[in-house]
This record gives sequence, C-alpha cells and structure tokens, in this order.
Amino acid sequence: MALISAVMPSGIKKRIDHWVERHSPASSDGILLHSRRLYILPTRFGYLFAFMLLVLFLAAINYENSMAFVLTFMLTALGIISLWYTHNNLLNITVQLKIPAAVFEGESCDFIFLVEHPNISTRYAVGLQYDRQTPVYLMVPPGGKAEAKLSIPTSRRGLFKPKGITIFSRYPTGLFHTWGWLRFNIPVMVYPRPATRAYLQKSLAEQYQGKAATSTIEGDDFAGLREHREGESLRHISWKAYAQGKGLLTKTFQGNAQPSLWIDFSLIAKESIEHRLCCMTAMVLLADKDNLEYGIKLPGKVIERASGIVHRQTCLTTLATFQQPDIDSEFIPGDDHSE
Repeated sequence: MALISAVMPSGIKKRIDHWVERHSPASSDGILLHSRRLYILPTRFGYLFAFMLLVLFLAAINYENSMAFVLTFMLTALGIISLWYTHNNLLNITVQLKIPAAVFEGESCDFIFLVEHPNISTRYAVGLQYDRQTPVYLMVPPGGKAEAKLSIPTSRRGLFKPKGITIFSRYPTGLFHTWGWLRFNIPVMVYPRPATRAYLQKSLAEQYQGKAATSTIEGDDFAGLREHREGESLRHISWKAYAQGKGLLTKTFQGNAQPSLWIDFSLIAKESIEHRLCCMTAMVLLADKDNLEYGIKLPGKVIERASGIVHRQTCLTTLATFQQPDIDSEFIPGDDHSE
C-alpha cells in the first residue's frame, strides 16, 4: 500500500483517505477491532501460493491424476483455513492508548498501547507499526492483556496526533495479511525545541530585575516578631514570647526576594518565529530551574509572572500551540500488504 500510495494520483489518494476516516473513526477510548474495522489481503507468498494451486489444478486436469486433484484440494482447504485463522487472530481485540507524556520537538514520543481480548484463545504475532518503522510484535494470552510501545519521532511543535498506526497479523501461515487502522483522538503535546544555553544566559541576565530585601517567615537572618496571622504554620510561632504572656507572635526573617523577568517575544533578535519560540522555551526552563518568577509575552497573548510546575507547563503549552498549523493535516501512511 505504501508503494502504491506513493505513485497514486492525489485525487484518488484523498478519496481513499476519506474512506478510511469514515470506516475507522478516531476514538478517545479503546478501539474494538470488529469485522468492519478489519481488512485482509494475500501477502506475496499468498499470491505465489494461489498461482501454485492454479498450476497444480491445470496439471491434474491435463494428466487426469487423482492424487494431484487430492493435493490441490487439500492445499486449497489449507489456504481457506489460513484465511479464517489470520482474520480471527485480530477479531474482537480491544486496543487502548495510554495518555502520552509531553516531549520536546525532535524527541521521540512513547505511545504505549494496551491490547486485550475476552476470548479463551491465545493471539499470536500481533504486530503494531507506525508508518514504515520496524513493527513491534506481542502475544496476547487468553482473556488477558499485553502492552506494546511505539517510539514515534516528532518533527514539529504543537498538538500531535499520529494517524499512520496499524495493527496487523500474518499468523499462522503468512499467506494472508489482516490489518486495521488505529486512530486515537488523544494528542500529545510537543514543546518547541529549547535553544542553546550559551545564548540564553546573556538574554536572561539582561532582563533580570534587581534583588530586593524583604521580610518573610522564611529566610536566613532573624528580623523580629509580628502578630500571628490565622492560617500561618505553628512552627513559626515564638513560644518563648507566648510563655511571657505576649500572645501569639510570628518570627520573621530577612531575606532576598527572587528576581522576576518577562520573556518577551518581541525582544528576541531572531527573524524566524520558530527560533524565537525555541529561545523562549529555553528561557522558561532556565527560569523555572532557578525558581524565578517569570511571565511570557506573545503577540495577542500574555501569561502573567508566576512560578511552579503548573506555570511552567502553562507557558510551554502556550509556546507550543502559538500559531499552530492544522494537526489533522498529517499524511495517513499505509502498510505494505505484499510483504
């Protein structure tokens, strides 16, 4: 199919893609491989086997040899049984996709599939493949589950939904290839690739605000006592002052406030949008590593200064989806059924 699609006119290919989308709708849950989602064709060995049966049949007719007829009919029965077993090896299998973790552009994303079926038969040599990558094979025990992991490379930032995943089998004889398309409505977030660190340290330093002394209940130098506020931790209360009848007082310390900065799209000296986003991504990672308060400014979008894991994810997600191209425009690769 991959070779055929490479030389196929674009109009015909689009019709085939639309037909596949109608008959293999995307799912956010498990995909049940019922008979209408499975397809089967002979492999190259299957076509060779059929040609051999034709030659045997013609030879049996020509020589009127009863044993040749018996051999031809036995091999034909073997092919029919193989057709049924190969199709049945995938029938009623349920495939689920675990939510993938976010990655950076250029990294491989691990898609972990959970394959299960309720029947008492063992499913052998079940393969999972993305595009033309090396397939992963697994065996599903009777009424059990099995996991398979596909490492799919990412080539652009944003939400990524791979469409070229197939599940297939050629068990038991290799004469037939049965397959189904797996389309999940579970996108993975691909962050922009961080730029080099050497460039970023200078950019960050130019945007730092000066450190300022502040009074806080966390710090190194004791600054004094103040009235206790409801909700503050009891470990900061001066129990010595309480024993002297001065009431509940909280110990305060003198410390340095963490600097804060703005990561501004318009201030980065790069012409390419992607280069600017890569620089901003690295700035976010460095600022988060140093526990700084930071915010980002994009055309039409501002994330206020804050810190923490949730803020980092919000900033990286905003950068990843900035002017994102259509995530449904990916080519749907086929599978080579003649292998």
